[in-house]
Amino acid sequence: MKKFIVSASLMLLMACSDNDDNDTVTPPPPPPAQEFSATKTFELMLSGKQEVPMNTSMQTAFATVELDENLMQFRATLDYSDVEGFSAAHIHDGDLGANGDVAFAFEASDDNKVSIPITDLSEELIEDMLDGDWYINLHTEAFPNGELRAQIVPDTVSVITFKLEGSQQVPMNESSAMGYGYASYDSADGELYLRAVTMDVDDATAAHIHTGRIGMNGDVLVVLEQDDEVMTDWVTPDDTMIDEATLNVLLSGGHYVNVHTPEMPNGEIRGQILTNNYAVATFDLSGKQEVPAVATMASGDGYALVNTDNYEVELRVVTSGVEDATAAHIHTGRIGMNGDVLVGLEQSTDNINVWMTPDNTKINAEIFAVLASGGHYVNVHTPANMSGELRGQILTDNYTLVAFPLSGEQEVPAVTTTASGSGYALVNRNGFDLELQVLTSGVADATAAHIHTGIAGENGPVLLTLMQDSSDANRWMAPASAALTAEIFAILAGGGHYVNVHTPANPNGELRGQIIN
Repeated sequence: MKKFIVSASLMLLMACSDNDDNDTVTPPPPPPAQEFSATKTFELMLSGKQEVPMNTSMQTAFATVELDENLMQFRATLDYSDVEGFSAAHIHDGDLGANGDVAFAFEASDDNKVSIPITDLSEELIEDMLDGDWYINLHTEAFPNGELRAQIVPDTVSVITFKLEGSQQVPMNESSAMGYGYASYDSADGELYLRAVTMDVDDATAAHIHTGRIGMNGDVLVVLEQDDEVMTDWVTPDDTMIDEATLNVLLSGGHYVNVHTPEMPNGEIRGQILTNNYAVATFDLSGKQEVPAVATMASGDGYALVNTDNYEVELRVVTSGVEDATAAHIHTGRIGMNGDVLVGLEQSTDNINVWMTPDNTKINAEIFAVLASGGHYVNVHTPANMSGELRGQILTDNYTLVAFPLSGEQEVPAVTTTASGSGYALVNRNGFDLELQVLTSGVADATAAHIHTGIAGENGPVLLTLMQDSSDANRWMAPASAALTAEIFAILAGGGHYVNVHTPANPNGELRGQIIN
């Protein structure tokens, strides 16, 4: 009987032990790690125009920035396969038109690509990114501070960059001051942001966005505020909004920024706010550019705008001293040469000194290529000078034009002669290609002509031998392949070269013209 009781007790204990084992809870497996999934993607093209200050680099690069707002992480890749001299790339903390500190560095990944791996962000940094307060900067050997830049903004935001200079003022001025404009518009909410970065106008008293097309002055649209930290910068007030109608005017080139100074209260530097599909040229008109040159006190300012999407041309000329002008045209022709009429200009009914292209004037791609290379000019005709009293070559700001007289008086020593000449020189500063024409009178027997190195009053060695036109003994020109170096151009721009025309009567030179305005 006792054995049975013991056995029963053992069985009861074993049963209790089994129940304890069954009650043990096994912890669930950890949840799978969340994978990065972009909630916002920014596709960007980097260019020199967004750099501060801008540069003229023709290179581009492309970047993708992805943000996962749920995980509070981002990543980025940058393709620099088309960039020569790449050295580094970073994401910086900075507004459009302002430089800032490095926030993240790109690391080498695939060939010609760099990347930023998945990186955690704080709520504040995410807010900065979504507000457009970051930019990518690509550094090269030629531009160690940055050659290409792109503000990190969504595709609802359009970025516009433009120059400010005295030559865009109406009337033009010769101020050496300049500036760069950076604007963005968000189609999602209508917000306009603009920053004008100025140089050599430290005494500026005001700056505004005005409504007005090239060659015209207009009313103030937005009063800009001087930046608290950078006193030479002017920015739109916070939360500046524009409506759709104003946006359409803006995108068509109908607004400009004007910076006022005590010396020039009406504006010292101006910049038309233009998207990348617009090409702008400002140019002066003078009697010196006529072929042959005309002695006149009259003058003019020219302003041209081409929409490269459809090649619509808008050109306006504001003249002084030719109130009796009978006609004005755009002609086809290079410096020092006359050519056929391309477009007849219309005289303003409000101001007889203003001539403009008819509405909806268009050219084609081939004509635009000639125009962009300096192959057209404006000519204003008067009763006193029916072939033209004022002429202006239509040139973008990468060209330097000099029109200069040749005479015996400029020879060293001076030469007594009734012969004369007109010289025309054009340099494309992007490659320092030189185009030069000399038209002479009274030296049909000239034996040679050269460009010499030497300032006024001094003789110097030959730099370039000019070619005589096979069909006109009075015309001499630089060879088609003529090009300078940056160093030689600096001497030329400083008045350090002259043209000399040699004749049998004066083998050392009968006509000389210093290449200087």
